Amino acid sequence: LGVMVMACLVLTAALAIPGASTDGECAAEDAPPAVVRRGAQVERQNATRSAFLHAWRSYATYAWGQDEVNPVSRLAVSSFGMGLTLVDSLDTMHLMGLSEEFAAAVAWVRTRLRFGEQEEINVFEVTIRVLGGLLSAYELSGERSVLDAADELGQRLVFAFDSPTGLPYGTVGLKSRKRYNPTWSRGASTVAEVATLQVEFRALSRHTRKPVYEAVAQRVMAHLREMSRPSALPRGLYPTMISPVSGEFASSDLTLGARADSAYEYLLKQWLMSSRTDSRVAQMYTESVAAITAHLVREGGLARCANCTYIGRWNFRTKRYEDKMDHLVCFVPGMLALGAHSGIHGVRGGAAARATMALAEQLMETCYRMYSDQPTGLAPEIAELREGTSRVAADSGARHNLLRPETVESLFVLWWVTGDEKYRDWGWHIFVAFERLCRLQDGGYSGLKDVTDRHGGGHNGKMESFFLAETLKYLWLLFGDGTEVPLDEYVFNTEAHPLRIHEDYRFGSRFGSLPLAEDLANDSPERPLFDQSVRARVADRAELLARTFPAAAET
Repeated sequence: LGVMVMACLVLTAALAIPGASTDGECAAEDAPPAVVRRGAQVERQNATRSAFLHAWRSYATYAWGQDEVNPVSRLAVSSFGMGLTLVDSLDTMHLMGLSEEFAAAVAWVRTRLRFGEQEEINVFEVTIRVLGGLLSAYELSGERSVLDAADELGQRLVFAFDSPTGLPYGTVGLKSRKRYNPTWSRGASTVAEVATLQVEFRALSRHTRKPVYEAVAQRVMAHLREMSRPSALPRGLYPTMISPVSGEFASSDLTLGARADSAYEYLLKQWLMSSRTDSRVAQMYTESVAAITAHLVREGGLARCANCTYIGRWNFRTKRYEDKMDHLVCFVPGMLALGAHSGIHGVRGGAAARATMALAEQLMETCYRMYSDQPTGLAPEIAELREGTSRVAADSGARHNLLRPETVESLFVLWWVTGDEKYRDWGWHIFVAFERLCRLQDGGYSGLKDVTDRHGGGHNGKMESFFLAETLKYLWLLFGDGTEVPLDEYVFNTEAHPLRIHEDYRFGSRFGSLPLAEDLANDSPERPLFDQSVRARVADRAELLARTFPAAAET
């Protein structure tokens, strides 16, 4: 990106003042042009709606009320015990105007969805898919029974945060009341598991008027801001594992893929949700973008992927870098573009914002090439950027496709913030490939075993709930007119559930993040930053946490 651009990103991170401009080379040269978006592409949008209905009817016919359907065997799949596909699809149906299907699904939530017997459930997955799905459906429809279900689930998840540090355990049993992490993790949670709950828990607090949800989620953010970090770990980067007991990082691996991805995403989205008022989380995000750019972003050069730009994996202790990029990483172009557009790097026309946008566009092209460089036109789970080939190749151990949403998510965001029609065309090419290779006559859609085989290597029998909740929703929005879910009014959680930005989420507000007690102690009596109402809220939350987790308070 160049020395000047890197300096601008670092300076913006150091400022930690959302919306502040910088001096000299980092200042705005010209106001950015207004975004001009063409109208809806009706035929394409109707095609994605029809695809959703085909997938939904397969689930409703063969697995109604179960978590998923195997589209090959047409048998129900049970994992969460929460009607996962049904709940995850609620807001997609509402947005697409599928009123009969939505009403039937809400009736099932009202009469059949109960929490308390499920065991071995992942707190992160349940939060983003089930809690997020219920909250979004409530906001869009006003159906009280959906909010009641969200509140019941939230109450049953809070005990996951009962740890010596306030960091949640990754797995819980709702009946046994056990909270733990699996043996493979050696007692640690993933950093994504602890730092991808804040958007949902904040919205749940506001809608239920129960501040405990916001309190437990923000305690995690306070820990991540204040914790000691290894000296070799660049500020702004978060290793994949963290212990809820010691509070320390339990890994040296850094990635924007699995186990870490959405932790970075939620730094930006918490700032957006606060109406861009929480400068602390803004600093965390801009530090992360600067560190990602400095340590994880690479360019392939002439010998690798035709000089594509990509994000690999890095171990900060051994300094070993892997030239592999998960499909999960393809949320990053959208994240960077949304941040640059929203002013978190300073004024939108400034060099730091322009550089971040340029990086977003370069990474977006690489993510699309993960599709277009394969014989199937569909991406592998992991790409490998090999020397000696101009292609973005599939990793030999991860050639399968799971119908994932991250690339089409970023295409939607890039189109929304730029108006560039090429992103819609890229999305359409991906959709056509799904239709050609993944659509089954009676079973919905299935992922593929091998995208390097022009026939896909056979179907893998997976139609996860995110295909209906995210992939098809983002494609439908990409072909819309941009007003269905405007990104300056809503924040999408990491499962594509839109939640409206509200004044109640501003920093210092009742359901927003609050200063720490030490911030209040250091406040100037002559020119105080925090009034008495904020001080009262800080005290109330501390008392609330002590009541909720008395053993931890005594410790």
